[in-house]
Amino acid sequence: MLKSIAQRRPQEGVLQSIPAPVKGWNTVDAIGNMDVRYALDMENFFPTPYDVMLRKGFSDQVTSIANGQVQSLMAYSSPAGTEALYAASGGAIYNCTQATATASVAASGFANALWEHTNFTNTGGTSYLLCVNGANGLRSFDGTTWGQQAISGTTASAFAHISLHKNRLWFCKDNTLEAWYLNTGAVSGTASKLDLSGFCRLGGELMATATWTLDAGEGIDDYWVAATSNGEIIAYKGTDPASASTWAMIGKWEVGKPLSRKCFAKFGGDVLYLAEDGVWPLSVLLVTERSRPLLALSNKIADAIRKAAIAYRSNVGWQLVFWPRETMLLTNIPVATGANQRQYVMNSITKAWGYFTGVTANCFEIYQGNLYFGGNGLVSRFWDTFADDGVAITGNVKQAFHYFKNRAKKQFVMARPILSTNGAPATSFGMNVDFADDNVLATLTFSPITYGVWDTATWDNGVWGGDLSVNRNWVNVSGLGFCAASRLKVQANGIEVHWQSTDCLFKNGGVI
Repeated sequence: MLKSIAQRRPQEGVLQSIPAPVKGWNTVDAIGNMDVRYALDMENFFPTPYDVMLRKGFSDQVTSIANGQVQSLMAYSSPAGTEALYAASGGAIYNCTQATATASVAASGFANALWEHTNFTNTGGTSYLLCVNGANGLRSFDGTTWGQQAISGTTASAFAHISLHKNRLWFCKDNTLEAWYLNTGAVSGTASKLDLSGFCRLGGELMATATWTLDAGEGIDDYWVAATSNGEIIAYKGTDPASASTWAMIGKWEVGKPLSRKCFAKFGGDVLYLAEDGVWPLSVLLVTERSRPLLALSNKIADAIRKAAIAYRSNVGWQLVFWPRETMLLTNIPVATGANQRQYVMNSITKAWGYFTGVTANCFEIYQGNLYFGGNGLVSRFWDTFADDGVAITGNVKQAFHYFKNRAKKQFVMARPILSTNGAPATSFGMNVDFADDNVLATLTFSPITYGVWDTATWDNGVWGGDLSVNRNWVNVSGLGFCAASRLKVQANGIEVHWQSTDCLFKNGGVI
């Protein structure tokens, strides 16, 4: 009797390597046709150009701010080199320049802590940190003293946003479509009005203004742009708003509604705009009017931003921050004040996205090149350590499904995630097959390694952190299907972890 081919020929294993999901988090492409370099989920991992890394953590700068939630951070910097960091909570502003348990009160008696700010050096050479909150007028710090600038011509207490454009301070007046401005080089005096109500068909109020650098065919110039609460952007060119010969509107566009007064962020010469339908460069948005959504920087996570905007739109804390030093664009998602916040983060080199959890930030600010955030009674420095104030960081990634050379049925038997690390992280690896979303990961356990501190630890007894080394351990996996998605969970405290690729071993079967 003849034996079947299956009986006569033993089934051979097939080995295939796939790269880590360096293209980042993807919430818009078809799950059945997604590039394997994308991830269906990427929590607490940051995509770099060559791998994905477990995010860094934070260390506390100030831990006992009496009024609770820090809702604004403001950095002061003068040409003379004087720098300071201030946090606003409740009705007070606190000096958080030095790491300390309890920050000192720098100024108090304010109606709220929702400040918008800018740095500015006036014609007399004095450098100021200037801020407004829609209730307490124009407040200032000159490097030594907090004070209030005298503004006439309008009710300056209603100024809710401040920006600097061509050596002139601009303000948005709360609950109006009025922009107010001072003379060039001035921090006080009579304010003049630019009323936009006659141009804004959708109504609402003026939310924010910014400077947009653009070459519109006449050479590079800085344009003044303003966004309204109902999603209209107006742009002007020129120098003197009081003169029709030197100030002219260049366009008006109807776009997505902004999610906060912190809806603009400088991005090189461009300006980014955070709206209910994503993160847009003005150079794209004001040309396409959203008719080509793939041009949004957030196009690969458009569904995630849309859902977040619907769920948390009314919460305080939406903010865009571009941090050039770490090539990171960060969007703060205010899930709940002081807890459960999320950050959607993009690598500005590759435009790949991920998201962070466990960073309970209400606001962010760059100070001395470092990124700080304000939370529940504290100010912390972000991305400066490999733990969250001593607590382990846990990351989860689910890679896109992949058919592994053919669309025949396969039995997945082993996998080898290639990790680079300088310690011993707790890891768990599994594979979902045929578009399932089952929890195939084991419970993580982790024993942190305490590394020695130079000049403190005892030589030959202290454990010293080393360079990254490659971990190539095989793990057993189980799955029977046509395609599979790798799932990696990592927990680490005080150590660095990168994921480069995965080797998968499977046995081919038939097409049925």
